[in-house]
Amino acid sequence: MADLDDLQRKQADAAKFAMKMVDEKDPERLKEMAEQLQARCKELEKMARGMEARLQPQEATGQEVKVTLTPDQKARITEQTGVGVEVVTLYDTKKKMWSRDLPLGKIEPREIEKMAAQQAAQSKLVSETRTQVEKIIKQLKALNVPEIAENIAELERDPTLGLAKKGK
Repeated sequence: MADLDDLQRKQADAAKFAMKMVDEKDPERLKEMAEQLQARCKELEKMARGMEARLQPQEATGQEVKVTLTPDQKARITEQTGVGVEVVTLYDTKKKMWSRDLPLGKIEPREIEKMAAQQAAQSKLVSETRTQVEKIIKQLKALNVPEIAENIAELERDPTLGLAKKGK
């Protein structure tokens, strides 16, 4: 299973590959490279969706609970993920009824912190993916090659490679 570091490495590799496209002059080779880049992006999407599935609460049944983190928890989450989180949003599932168990004191603070770290990692992944893809789009547009216009349009439609759609 891929982790955030693996995904970020593959993202960086895709960005480096896209940078090579800037120097390519042959339209046929550019088209091949664009197809390869698209395949790499699809692989990134698959990895990201797998990670998202592991991080997202499963079988949400509805009720939402927002928990404000303590200053110590906020500091640890920021140190671990590089993302500042004030509030973690939890959803009841068949396996975990946050709305019932939290007021009764049945939830350990480390469980809340774990969920906050997962949400922070997801947020960071979406943000970094968008940033990288937007850079790639800009580089591809600068090439001004009509054969890759469709690839560019696809990236522009969703620069998060599908990560932002389900992360809510």
